[in-house]
Amino acid sequence: MPEVFVLPVIRREVYDAFRRDVGQKLAATYDEWTKLFANEIAEARRIGKNVILAQVNYEEFTQYCRANGKRPDAQILLDFAISTKPDGEA
Repeated sequence: MPEVFVLPVIRREVYDAFRRDVGQKLAATYDEWTKLFANEIAEARRIGKNVILAQVNYEEFTQYCRANGKRPDAQILLDFAISTKPDGEA
């Protein structure tokens, strides 16, 4: 069974809010981020990983951080994306 690679999907209209909270680990602009995102997907698929795209909601992410006493960062964003992937996708 291929290894799973989960990537958070962020909508353009909330990208700046995520970048402000998560920090410099996200690309400076949404357009740059989508290019990096596409490259990550292509590389993961090239090496045989099962790519799962997890749509993340900004308000739910910030609530998750507050509820769990976590400061938003890139790893917490990834953890949140993994926790929100649809059941049955592993």
